[in-house]
Amino acid sequence: MPVGFVIENEQLIVRQSFDFPTVYLDHWAIRHFSTEKEDGQRFINALKVAGGALIISHTNLAEITGPSDPRHAEEIATFLEAILPNIFFAQFNIELAMKQEVGARVIGFRLMAPPDIELLQEVARQRPNDFRPFTISGVIKIIAEHRERLGITWRNSNRSIANRINAMRCDANFIETARTFSGHPQNIPTLAVFQELLRPIFLDQRLRIDLNDAADIQHATMAIAYCDFVLLDGKWKDMHSRMKRRFVELGLKIPTARVFSARSKGVAEFLSVLEGTNSNNFNNSSETRE
Repeated sequence: MPVGFVIENEQLIVRQSFDFPTVYLDHWAIRHFSTEKEDGQRFINALKVAGGALIISHTNLAEITGPSDPRHAEEIATFLEAILPNIFFAQFNIELAMKQEVGARVIGFRLMAPPDIELLQEVARQRPNDFRPFTISGVIKIIAEHRERLGITWRNSNRSIANRINAMRCDANFIETARTFSGHPQNIPTLAVFQELLRPIFLDQRLRIDLNDAADIQHATMAIAYCDFVLLDGKWKDMHSRMKRRFVELGLKIPTARVFSARSKGVAEFLSVLEGTNSNNFNNSSETRE
Protein backbone atom coordinates (compact mmCIF):
# COMPACT_ATOMS: atom_id res chain seq x y z
CA MET A 1 0.00 0.00 0.00
CA PRO A 2 1.22 3.55 -0.67
CA VAL A 3 1.18 4.67 2.99
CA GLY A 4 2.16 2.35 5.82
CA PHE A 5 4.06 2.20 9.07
CA VAL A 6 6.01 -0.14 11.29
CA ILE A 7 7.19 0.23 14.86
CA GLU A 8 10.85 -0.59 15.38
CA ASN A 9 12.65 -0.07 18.69
CA GLU A 10 9.59 1.78 19.99
CA GLN A 11 9.82 4.28 17.13
CA LEU A 12 7.19 4.88 14.45
CA ILE A 13 8.67 4.45 10.96
CA VAL A 14 6.48 5.76 8.14
CA ARG A 15 6.81 4.63 4.55
CA GLN A 16 5.02 5.33 1.29
CA SER A 17 5.30 3.74 -2.14
CA PHE A 18 4.56 5.09 -5.60
CA ASP A 19 2.03 2.46 -6.70
CA PHE A 20 0.65 2.30 -10.24
CA PRO A 21 -1.72 3.38 -11.61
CA THR A 22 -1.03 6.85 -10.26
CA VAL A 23 -3.87 9.36 -10.36
CA TYR A 24 -4.04 13.13 -9.96
CA LEU A 25 -7.26 15.06 -9.36
CA ASP A 26 -7.43 18.82 -9.85
CA HIS A 27 -9.08 20.73 -7.00
CA TRP A 28 -12.45 20.89 -8.80
CA ALA A 29 -12.36 17.12 -9.28
CA ILE A 30 -11.67 16.46 -5.59
CA ARG A 31 -14.57 18.72 -4.68
CA HIS A 32 -16.76 16.90 -7.21
CA PHE A 33 -15.96 13.47 -5.80
CA SER A 34 -16.30 14.68 -2.22
CA THR A 35 -19.80 16.12 -2.80
CA GLU A 36 -21.15 13.74 -5.47
CA LYS A 37 -21.15 10.67 -3.25
CA GLU A 38 -21.94 8.09 -5.94
CA ASP A 39 -19.08 9.25 -8.18
CA GLY A 40 -16.82 9.55 -5.15
CA GLN A 41 -17.48 5.97 -4.07
CA ARG A 42 -16.91 4.73 -7.62
CA PHE A 43 -13.53 6.47 -7.65
CA ILE A 44 -12.51 5.08 -4.25
CA ASN A 45 -13.53 1.54 -5.19
CA ALA A 46 -11.79 1.69 -8.58
CA LEU A 47 -8.54 3.07 -7.15
CA LYS A 48 -8.39 0.43 -4.42
CA VAL A 49 -9.23 -2.44 -6.77
CA ALA A 50 -6.54 -1.20 -9.18
CA GLY A 51 -4.06 -0.96 -6.31
CA GLY A 52 -3.07 2.54 -7.34
CA ALA A 53 -2.32 5.81 -5.56
CA LEU A 54 -3.87 9.27 -5.54
CA ILE A 55 -1.07 11.84 -5.71
CA ILE A 56 -1.52 14.69 -3.22
CA SER A 57 0.71 17.73 -2.61
CA HIS A 58 0.59 20.39 0.10
CA THR A 59 -0.27 23.03 -2.52
CA ASN A 60 -3.04 20.72 -3.70
CA LEU A 61 -4.44 20.62 -0.15
CA ALA A 62 -4.12 24.40 0.21
CA GLU A 63 -6.24 24.90 -2.91
CA ILE A 64 -8.97 22.39 -2.14
CA THR A 65 -9.51 23.72 1.38
CA GLY A 66 -9.67 27.31 0.17
CA PRO A 67 -13.43 28.04 0.24
CA SER A 68 -14.64 29.82 3.36
CA ASP A 69 -17.49 27.34 3.93
CA PRO A 70 -16.04 24.82 6.42
CA ARG A 71 -18.32 22.10 5.05
CA HIS A 72 -16.12 21.88 1.97
CA ALA A 73 -13.08 21.01 4.07
CA GLU A 74 -15.08 18.48 6.07
CA GLU A 75 -16.40 16.76 2.95
CA ILE A 76 -12.94 16.67 1.40
CA ALA A 77 -11.46 15.25 4.59
CA THR A 78 -14.07 12.49 4.63
CA PHE A 79 -13.39 11.67 0.98
CA LEU A 80 -9.59 11.54 1.35
CA GLU A 81 -9.90 9.63 4.60
CA ALA A 82 -11.76 6.90 2.73
CA ILE A 83 -8.98 6.71 0.12
CA LEU A 84 -6.22 6.07 2.68
CA PRO A 85 -3.84 4.30 2.55
CA ASN A 86 -3.91 4.69 -1.26
CA ILE A 87 -2.33 8.15 -1.23
CA PHE A 88 1.19 9.28 -2.14
CA PHE A 89 2.33 12.64 -0.74
CA ALA A 90 4.43 14.41 -3.37
CA GLN A 91 6.16 17.71 -3.92
CA PHE A 92 4.82 19.28 -7.08
CA ASN A 93 8.10 21.02 -7.75
CA ILE A 94 9.25 21.10 -11.36
CA GLU A 95 12.86 21.91 -10.47
CA LEU A 96 13.11 18.94 -8.09
CA ALA A 97 11.62 16.64 -10.71
CA MET A 98 14.07 17.76 -13.40
CA LYS A 99 16.98 17.43 -10.98
CA GLN A 100 16.21 13.77 -10.28
CA GLU A 101 15.63 13.03 -13.97
CA VAL A 102 18.94 14.46 -15.12
CA GLY A 103 20.85 12.08 -12.85
CA ALA A 104 22.27 8.77 -14.01
CA ARG A 105 19.41 6.30 -14.51
CA VAL A 106 17.93 3.75 -16.88
CA ILE A 107 15.92 5.67 -19.48
CA GLY A 108 12.39 4.31 -19.64
CA PHE A 109 12.34 3.34 -15.96
CA ARG A 110 9.59 5.30 -14.27
CA LEU A 111 10.67 7.50 -11.40
CA MET A 112 8.37 8.30 -8.53
CA ALA A 113 7.32 11.90 -8.08
CA PRO A 114 9.54 13.74 -5.56
CA PRO A 115 8.10 12.73 -2.18
CA ASP A 116 6.95 15.28 0.37
CA ILE A 117 8.53 13.84 3.51
CA GLU A 118 7.41 16.73 5.73
CA LEU A 119 3.76 16.28 4.75
CA LEU A 120 4.04 12.51 5.25
CA GLN A 121 5.53 13.07 8.70
CA GLU A 122 2.78 15.53 9.61
CA VAL A 123 0.15 12.96 8.62
CA ALA A 124 1.99 10.41 10.78
CA ARG A 125 1.94 12.81 13.74
CA GLN A 126 -1.84 13.04 13.39
CA ARG A 127 -2.19 9.24 13.74
CA PRO A 128 -5.22 8.48 15.91
CA ASN A 129 -4.98 6.37 19.04
CA ASP A 130 -7.20 3.59 17.75
CA PHE A 131 -7.03 0.78 15.21
CA ARG A 132 -6.68 3.17 12.25
CA PRO A 133 -3.06 3.59 11.14
CA PHE A 134 -3.46 7.09 9.70
CA THR A 135 -5.82 10.01 9.34
CA ILE A 136 -5.59 13.00 7.00
CA SER A 137 -8.51 14.95 8.45
CA GLY A 138 -6.30 16.63 11.07
CA VAL A 139 -3.93 18.02 8.45
CA ILE A 140 -6.83 19.30 6.35
CA LYS A 141 -8.37 20.95 9.41
CA ILE A 142 -5.09 22.74 10.18
CA ILE A 143 -4.77 23.95 6.58
CA ALA A 144 -8.41 25.07 6.52
CA GLU A 145 -7.97 27.03 9.76
CA HIS A 146 -5.00 28.91 8.25
CA ARG A 147 -6.54 29.34 4.81
CA GLU A 148 -6.35 33.14 4.87
CA ARG A 149 -2.62 33.30 5.67
CA LEU A 150 -1.84 30.45 3.29
CA GLY A 151 -4.00 32.09 0.64
CA ILE A 152 -1.89 35.26 0.71
CA THR A 153 1.32 33.25 0.30
CA TRP A 154 -0.25 31.17 -2.45
CA ARG A 155 -1.49 34.19 -4.39
CA ASN A 156 1.84 36.00 -4.10
CA SER A 157 3.69 32.95 -5.42
CA ASN A 158 1.25 32.56 -8.30
CA ARG A 159 1.46 36.26 -9.12
CA SER A 160 5.25 36.01 -9.31
CA ILE A 161 5.03 33.08 -11.73
CA ALA A 162 2.37 34.78 -13.85
CA ASN A 163 4.36 38.03 -14.04
CA ARG A 164 7.50 36.14 -15.09
CA ILE A 165 5.67 34.31 -17.87
CA ASN A 166 3.92 37.44 -19.12
CA ALA A 167 7.25 39.29 -19.19
CA MET A 168 8.76 36.50 -21.31
CA ARG A 169 5.80 36.75 -23.68
CA CYS A 170 6.87 40.32 -24.44
CA ASP A 171 10.37 39.23 -25.48
CA ALA A 172 10.42 38.86 -29.28
CA ASN A 173 13.66 36.84 -29.22
CA PHE A 174 12.26 34.40 -26.69
CA ILE A 175 9.05 33.98 -28.71
CA GLU A 176 11.02 33.21 -31.87
CA THR A 177 13.07 30.64 -29.97
CA ALA A 178 9.86 29.02 -28.68
CA ARG A 179 8.49 28.92 -32.23
CA THR A 180 11.41 26.94 -33.63
CA PHE A 181 12.75 25.02 -30.61
CA SER A 182 13.03 21.26 -31.03
CA GLY A 183 15.89 20.13 -28.79
CA HIS A 184 14.03 18.46 -25.95
CA PRO A 185 16.21 16.00 -23.98
CA GLN A 186 14.23 12.75 -23.72
CA ASN A 187 15.87 11.87 -20.42
CA ILE A 188 14.24 14.92 -18.77
CA PRO A 189 10.53 14.40 -19.54
CA THR A 190 9.32 17.01 -17.04
CA LEU A 191 11.27 19.72 -18.89
CA ALA A 192 9.84 18.64 -22.24
CA VAL A 193 6.29 18.59 -20.85
CA PHE A 194 6.75 21.98 -19.19
CA GLN A 195 8.18 23.61 -22.32
CA GLU A 196 5.54 22.23 -24.67
CA LEU A 197 2.63 23.02 -22.34
CA LEU A 198 3.80 26.64 -22.23
CA ARG A 199 4.70 26.92 -25.92
CA PRO A 200 1.17 27.85 -27.16
CA ILE A 201 0.98 30.53 -24.46
CA PHE A 202 4.11 32.19 -25.83
CA LEU A 203 3.03 31.88 -29.47
CA ASP A 204 -0.59 32.97 -29.08
CA GLN A 205 -0.87 36.42 -27.52
CA ARG A 206 -4.63 36.02 -27.26
CA LEU A 207 -4.20 33.45 -24.49
CA ARG A 208 -4.26 34.96 -21.02
CA ILE A 209 -2.17 33.97 -18.02
CA ASP A 210 -3.64 34.79 -14.62
CA LEU A 211 -3.02 33.66 -11.05
CA ASN A 212 -5.00 30.45 -11.47
CA ASP A 213 -3.06 29.56 -14.60
CA ALA A 214 0.24 30.07 -12.78
CA ALA A 215 -0.77 27.50 -10.17
CA ASP A 216 -2.17 25.13 -12.77
CA ILE A 217 1.07 25.12 -14.77
CA GLN A 218 2.99 23.37 -11.99
CA HIS A 219 0.15 20.96 -11.21
CA ALA A 220 -0.48 20.11 -14.85
CA THR A 221 3.21 19.62 -15.65
CA MET A 222 3.91 17.33 -12.72
CA ALA A 223 0.67 15.37 -13.09
CA ILE A 224 1.14 14.82 -16.82
CA ALA A 225 4.78 13.83 -16.43
CA TYR A 226 4.37 11.45 -13.47
CA CYS A 227 0.80 10.13 -13.36
CA ASP A 228 -1.17 7.61 -15.39
CA PHE A 229 -4.62 9.21 -15.22
CA VAL A 230 -5.34 12.90 -14.62
CA LEU A 231 -8.44 15.07 -14.29
CA LEU A 232 -7.66 18.69 -15.22
CA ASP A 233 -9.47 21.79 -16.43
CA GLY A 234 -10.52 21.66 -20.07
CA LYS A 235 -7.92 24.31 -20.94
CA TRP A 236 -5.08 22.08 -19.79
CA LYS A 237 -6.53 19.03 -21.50
CA ASP A 238 -6.38 21.05 -24.71
CA MET A 239 -2.79 22.07 -23.95
CA HIS A 240 -1.93 18.41 -23.35
CA SER A 241 -3.41 17.47 -26.75
CA ARG A 242 -1.30 20.15 -28.45
CA MET A 243 1.76 18.91 -26.58
CA LYS A 244 1.17 15.31 -27.70
CA ARG A 245 0.82 16.39 -31.34
CA ARG A 246 4.06 18.36 -31.02
CA PHE A 247 5.85 15.31 -29.56
CA VAL A 248 4.70 13.29 -32.58
CA GLU A 249 5.95 15.99 -34.97
CA LEU A 250 9.36 15.96 -33.28
CA GLY A 251 9.53 12.18 -33.05
CA LEU A 252 9.72 12.30 -29.24
CA LYS A 253 8.64 9.13 -27.47
CA ILE A 254 7.84 10.65 -24.09
CA PRO A 255 4.88 8.87 -22.44
CA THR A 256 2.52 11.06 -20.48
CA ALA A 257 -0.65 10.69 -18.45
CA ARG A 258 -4.01 10.12 -20.04
CA VAL A 259 -5.83 13.40 -19.41
CA PHE A 260 -9.56 13.91 -18.86
CA SER A 261 -11.63 17.01 -18.08
CA ALA A 262 -15.21 17.78 -17.12
CA ARG A 263 -16.06 18.42 -20.76
CA SER A 264 -17.99 15.91 -22.88
CA LYS A 265 -18.77 13.59 -19.96
CA GLY A 266 -15.07 13.36 -19.17
CA VAL A 267 -15.61 12.46 -15.51
CA ALA A 268 -17.75 9.46 -16.47
CA GLU A 269 -15.14 8.39 -19.03
CA PHE A 270 -12.36 8.77 -16.46
CA LEU A 271 -14.23 6.58 -13.96
CA SER A 272 -14.95 3.92 -16.57
CA VAL A 273 -11.30 3.78 -17.65
CA LEU A 274 -10.07 3.58 -14.05
CA GLU A 275 -12.60 0.85 -13.26
CA GLY A 276 -11.25 -1.18 -16.15
CA THR A 277 -7.66 -0.86 -14.92
CA ASN A 278 -5.63 -3.06 -12.61
CA SER A 279 -2.05 -2.95 -11.38
CA ASN A 280 -1.06 -5.81 -13.71
CA ASN A 281 -1.42 -3.37 -16.62
CA PHE A 282 1.39 -1.26 -15.18
CA ASN A 283 5.02 -1.70 -14.29
CA ASN A 284 8.09 0.46 -13.86
CA SER A 285 8.43 1.00 -17.60
CA SER A 286 7.35 4.38 -18.90
CA GLU A 287 6.13 2.61 -22.03
CA THR A 288 2.98 1.49 -20.18
CA ARG A 289 1.49 4.97 -20.38
CA GLU A 290 -0.22 6.88 -23.19
